[in-house]
Amino acid sequence: MVYIVGIGPGHRDYILPKALETLEKADIILGFGRAMDSVDFIDTQKIKVNKISEVIDELNKNKGRNISIVASGDPLYFGITEYIKNNYEGEIQVITGISSFQYLMEKLNKSWQGSYLGSLHGRGEDFLKKVKENKLSIWLTDSKNSPKSLAEGLVNQGLNPKIYVGENLSYENERIEIGYAKDFKDKNFSNLCIIAVENEEFAPEEDKLTFISDEEFIRGNCPMTKEEIRILSVAKMNLSKDSRVLDVGAGTGSISIQAAKICSLGEVVALEKDSDALEVIYKNIEKFNAHNLKVIEGEALEAEITGTFNSIFIGGSGGNLEDLIKKYCSMLTEDGKVVLNFITINNLYVAMNTLMELGYKVKCTQVSVSKTKGQTYMLMGNNPIFIIEGERKHG
Repeated sequence: MVYIVGIGPGHRDYILPKALETLEKADIILGFGRAMDSVDFIDTQKIKVNKISEVIDELNKNKGRNISIVASGDPLYFGITEYIKNNYEGEIQVITGISSFQYLMEKLNKSWQGSYLGSLHGRGEDFLKKVKENKLSIWLTDSKNSPKSLAEGLVNQGLNPKIYVGENLSYENERIEIGYAKDFKDKNFSNLCIIAVENEEFAPEEDKLTFISDEEFIRGNCPMTKEEIRILSVAKMNLSKDSRVLDVGAGTGSISIQAAKICSLGEVVALEKDSDALEVIYKNIEKFNAHNLKVIEGEALEAEITGTFNSIFIGGSGGNLEDLIKKYCSMLTEDGKVVLNFITINNLYVAMNTLMELGYKVKCTQVSVSKTKGQTYMLMGNNPIFIIEGERKHG
């Protein structure tokens, strides 16, 4: 029989009695260096291996004997169990162990039900996305995805969550530190770490989509896309939680801020050149806690913007509308949408004609809004606005 035995975080005090009994009755104990060092007090033949393929070789050479394979933590959680099941034809029984997640939470006296559990061991898992999605997430790290590099990535995204780092857990040189991302971005740790991230700004998502009213924005003396036009324009952008959005000529940032609240797991890039408008945008970012909104200062045709976008909004042109459309539509993803707002028929014509030349499916909606003013209930009309949608045709 082959047993895969979890030995917990490492110290013998955390090896479960069932695991000890299994190891003591084994004919051979197999495992890697650190795990094998943790069971050196057991008087059983031991074979250290350097590669997981060597485990399969030893199992095949010793068929018919009781063999225990030691594994750190719980071998059923990002452990070696699946590999052995897929590459060894004999009978296997798993003896579970205490995970390093359990150990760290025990040391912190912290409940962890409902938390997200992940491993960054040689994986490109979306760490930032999961941190935003969960109040508490706990991670196995490695040399590339170290507590230092993960904290630095959080800070670079404007995030500063509370972090718990457990290093060399259960060993004599155990180290547990608590702080915020900014505290850890310059700290070095060994490769044997667990990191728990507590998103103190996390709030369960509401079913209701809330649009921001004009009165809520900080305005200054800058032009702003009016509420009704903003709601329609944002709705036509087909935004998702993880969309990447570009707002060209952001003004006060009303479109950008609204998009950032909808795309809570994505990114919004606001491009603006006017210094007064930029000052207002930064104030609105702080007011609405829109830290997934990145501002690029400069002329639209000269700005260096990289990557692709799921949606692009263009609210002004500065007289270079055709060039703007051609430049930024090249950054749209395959199913991307570009939405434009205009007040003049000249710009309407140029925009529609340019998009059609690029092979886009084009729609135009004219919106006229009238509102009551004062106590007379007389309707006061605003200038009609043209909302243009451009969508790439498939094939």
